Amino acid sequence: LSHAKASTGMAPGRSIAASIALNALLVGAMIYMTFAHNGASSGNLGAVMGGTMTRDVSVNARKNQFQSGRRCGLTGKTGQTAYKYCFSHKRATKRQFPNIQQKYIYWPDGQRMVKLKVSTAALKTIEKRGLEAMAKEAGIDLNKLPFKDMRPERTEYVKKHSGEVPMSKKWVSGYWRKVNKMKNPEKIAASKKSQRVGKYYHGKIFFGRFTEAQLEQLNDVGFEEPQVEEYEDGLEVEDTSVDAAGAETSA
Repeated sequence: LSHAKASTGMAPGRSIAASIALNALLVGAMIYMTFAHNGASSGNLGAVMGGTMTRDVSVNARKNQFQSGRRCGLTGKTGQTAYKYCFSHKRATKRQFPNIQQKYIYWPDGQRMVKLKVSTAALKTIEKRGLEAMAKEAGIDLNKLPFKDMRPERTEYVKKHSGEVPMSKKWVSGYWRKVNKMKNPEKIAASKKSQRVGKYYHGKIFFGRFTEAQLEQLNDVGFEEPQVEEYEDGLEVEDTSVDAAGAETSA
C-alpha cells in the first residue's frame, strides 16, 4: 500500500475531490459566459433569474371576484356535512349546500343592476344592511361586475332608438368610410352603392344595402295576429264552455 501511494503521489479520495471541483468550475464558467453574452454580469445573476421566474403573465386579464363552487359571493356561505338515516336508522354522511342563485341586484349609488352569485339567505341580509356595505366587507368591487345600466339618460336613449341597430362609433362617425374610400375618381363616379345599414327582421339583425321596397317590407313587419275561427251564418256550434255547463246544471 505504501508503494502504491508513493507511485501515484496522491490519495484516491483527493483525486476524486479534485475532479469534482474542476467540473463545478467548468459549469460555473459556462453559466457565466451564457449570461455575460446576454448582457448580464455575474453580480446580478440571481436578480436576472429571479425576475424571469416571477414575472406576471396575466397582463390586463379580467379576474373573477367570486370563488368557484357552490359558495355565496357576499357571505361566503358554503356546504356542510350532515347525516342521512335509512329505515333501520343506519347513519351515513352527506353534503348539504346552500341555495346559490345568479341574481341581478340593484345598486343605488351606481344606478345599475349588478350580477351577483348569492344565496337566498343573503338576499334578506342585503335588504337590512345594504349591498355596498356587504360588498366592501367581502372585498368585491361592484364597478367591475357585469351590469345592466339603469340610468335615466340610458333608458331615454333606448326608448328613442328602440328600432335601431347599435353601431360602433367609428362606423357612425365615418372613420371606416375614410379609411376604405376608393381613390379612383372614375370608379367613385360610376358607383351606385348605398351605405350598408342594419335592420331588425323577426328578432334577427341583417346588414346590407336595401332598396326602398325592401326597407318598407322590413319596417312594416308586425306581430302575427292570433287566428280567430269564423263560422258561417246558420251553422250551429255546440258550446262546451264552463259557463254553459254551469247553466245546464243549475237548470
